[in-house]
Amino acid sequence: MPSAPFVPVIPAGGSGKRLWPLSRRARPKFLLDLTGRGSSLLQQTLDRLAPLADHPPVVVTGTAHAAEVRAQLDAAGHASTRILAEPSPRNSMPAIALAAAVIEREHPDAVLGSFAADHLIEDQEAFTAAVAIARKAAELGFLVTLGISPTGPETGFGYIQEADPGAEGAAARALRDLGARPVARFVEKPDRETAEGFLAEGGFSWNAGMFVVRARVMLDELAVRMPPLAAGVRELAAMLGTPGERAALDRLWPTLTAIAIDHALAEPLAAAGRVAVVPAAFGWDDVGDFAVLARQLRATGRSAAGTGTVTREGADGSDVQVLGGARVDAVSSRATVYGATDRHVALVGLDGISIVDTDDVLLVLADEHAQDLARLVAGLDGADAERLR
Repeated sequence: MPSAPFVPVIPAGGSGKRLWPLSRRARPKFLLDLTGRGSSLLQQTLDRLAPLADHPPVVVTGTAHAAEVRAQLDAAGHASTRILAEPSPRNSMPAIALAAAVIEREHPDAVLGSFAADHLIEDQEAFTAAVAIARKAAELGFLVTLGISPTGPETGFGYIQEADPGAEGAAARALRDLGARPVARFVEKPDRETAEGFLAEGGFSWNAGMFVVRARVMLDELAVRMPPLAAGVRELAAMLGTPGERAALDRLWPTLTAIAIDHALAEPLAAAGRVAVVPAAFGWDDVGDFAVLARQLRATGRSAAGTGTVTREGADGSDVQVLGGARVDAVSSRATVYGATDRHVALVGLDGISIVDTDDVLLVLADEHAQDLARLVAGLDGADAERLR
C-alpha cells in the first residue's frame, strides 16, 4: 500500500466553447449535468475521487464560479472540499502548482493527483486500481500520468509514448514491477496517418491530462525550470487565510507564467527520464464536443433508467436521444436533442446532428463538424456577443 497521504486536485476552469450554447463563460460545462445523471460533471468527479482521498480534495476554479462550485459541492455531500479561487485564468500549471503549494505546507510528504472536473469515467474499480499504481510510482519520485489505452486513431488527443524497454536501469525496472512504465515522450495531437502508425506500433497511450506526483517533487522541479512560478505559488500558499491574502493574490497571480502542465513539466521531465505512465482502460471520455456527448448518450441512454435521457426509436430506423424536456418527433433521423424549452422539435431525414435549444440560442450542428463550433463562438460579434458567450 502507498504510505504517503493522497490529496486529489481538481482544476475546474475553461468555458467549453465546443459545447456552446449549453456551456457559457458564466456557467461552464463542469457545472452542468450533460449526461442526464442528475449531477454535474464536477459533482461526479468528486464522487469518484473523494473515496480515494486521505485529506480533503482541493478544487481550483475562477473567482466568478467559486460560489456555485461551493453550492454544488455542499449539495453533493462534499462540504469538506477546499476551494482555491484564481483571480484570472492562467492555464493549468499555475492552478495545479498553487494547490500543490497549499498541500505541501500542510502535508509535506503528500502525493497529489490532478484530475479535470469535466471528464467521464465509467469503470470506477479500474480507475481506482490505476490511481493506486500511480501513487506508488509517484512515491519513487516520478511524475506519473494515467495513459488511456487507445480504442482508435483519434486525432483530437495527445499521445504518450512508452520508453524502449531494451536498456533500462533499476528505476525503470521498479516502475514496471509496480505496473507503470517509463515515458519516452509526449506527442501533440497527430494527424490520422500518424495516429494509425502509433496504434500499429504499440506502446502509445492517449494523454488525458491526469497527473500524480508528490507535491514537493512538483514544486522542486518547477523551481528548477520556472523559478518565479514556483516561488510565487509558495509565497501565495503562505499568505492564504491571512490578512495579506488579497494583496498577495493581486500582486503575484498576474506575474505567474500562463502555461499548461504538459509543457511546463511533463515534456521536459519525460526527456530527462522522470515521467512514468500507467496504461489504463476505464471507460474515459473528455466530453470535448457534441459529437463526443452524443456518443456518450448513445452508449448509456438505453441502459441507464431514470437518468433523464430519453431514447426515441422509430420503425423507420430513427434513433433520437433527448436530454431535457423537449418534445421530439422524428422520421428517418439520427440525432441528439438538448431541449431547455418546451418547443416542439420535428426532424425528417437528418443523420448525425445535434440540436441545442436554449432560451436565447438555437444551434443545429452536424456532429462531424463538432470541432468547428469553437470558431463560431470565437467569431460572435455585435451588441449581444458578450452575453451569448
